[in-house]
Amino acid sequence: MPRYLGLDLHKDYVHGCEWFVEDQKERHFRFANSETGWSKFISEELDQSCIVAAEVTGNAFEIYDLLLPHVNQIILANPVELKRYGSGRHTDLVDAAMLAKMLALGTLKSVWVPPLNVRDVRRLIQYRHKLAVQLHRCVNQAKAVLRRNGCQIPKQVDPRLYTNTADIKKLSGADQAILISSLRQVDSTKEEIKAIEAELAKRAIEIKEIKNLMTITGVGLITASVIWSSIGDASRFSNRKQITRYAGLDPSVHQSGEEYYHGHISKNGNHLLRSTLIEAANAVARFDNGSLGLFFRRKSIAMGRKKAIVALARKVLIVAWRMLLSGDKYIDIKDKTFKRKEQDLKSIATKSVDWTELLSETWVFGKDQSSNSSKEISLLKDSA
Repeated sequence: MPRYLGLDLHKDYVHGCEWFVEDQKERHFRFANSETGWSKFISEELDQSCIVAAEVTGNAFEIYDLLLPHVNQIILANPVELKRYGSGRHTDLVDAAMLAKMLALGTLKSVWVPPLNVRDVRRLIQYRHKLAVQLHRCVNQAKAVLRRNGCQIPKQVDPRLYTNTADIKKLSGADQAILISSLRQVDSTKEEIKAIEAELAKRAIEIKEIKNLMTITGVGLITASVIWSSIGDASRFSNRKQITRYAGLDPSVHQSGEEYYHGHISKNGNHLLRSTLIEAANAVARFDNGSLGLFFRRKSIAMGRKKAIVALARKVLIVAWRMLLSGDKYIDIKDKTFKRKEQDLKSIATKSVDWTELLSETWVFGKDQSSNSSKEISLLKDSA
């Protein structure tokens, strides 16, 4: 007889519920979200008759890897789908019980669990995106200081090109501090972005699918990595409507009585994938002379440039998905351009950082730190 368990994951603890189908009863329990807590839970609660469900959170994939050898099956649930069920109450007991009951009924919608190499690329891409947002914020802060002091800076321009030491000295003490601090953060963030891109390049060299995606004109390392890591196993999408819906590039539908029409794109899917595809579409529109470029020029005449760019982004996604399914390169590949991309990829990869060496030279953690050294930096251990 299968046992159905739902786990509601939190930072410091895990609330669980076992649903007994025959008796229609619940059994609730709780344990610490720590190595000791999980070890005790596995040894005392789990066996090969257990089917476990958990909601996707920050460490859900690691929990999946931990529990998989000890249970019959483990399912990770989509949190967006779960919000559509229930009475609106949001408590640990309700959430864990809902997972267990839906698991027993077979109505729980699961998410795809990516392999380790896909997870690594995803997390590097997401971290790089956060760094890019931080870089943009620091540049805007520097421009704001100069703007309120009468210096207008054009878009996409380094603020330092419009200033000199004499101009900065004329600013008030507070504005000087903010401007120089912002520019220092710009420099350090750019260096971190380069280091993360080098780490991505080192992995991309060994991933055939990413290199194949780079054969599309206008698609580079970052775009190809975003597409590959977001899609993952291309066979999990059965048609092009599913893949465009996953990116939020599917048209929204409005229907009431006899009225039926398509509106703007839904924007309900993967935001990073969608925004990256829109940026890539602008490059494809400029440089591609193949089928994608012809598609854009035809659509831009019919619907205007802005709508054509969105349509092209959707087309690029469909082409990339089919390339991942077949393992083929872009049909209208530019050989010289692709060779240059490969050379750039190898060049970036050679600049990758030895993080272990950097760690030993820079940081001292926990019990390794010396109480007599004032230069060492201690970091608080994350209890999560």
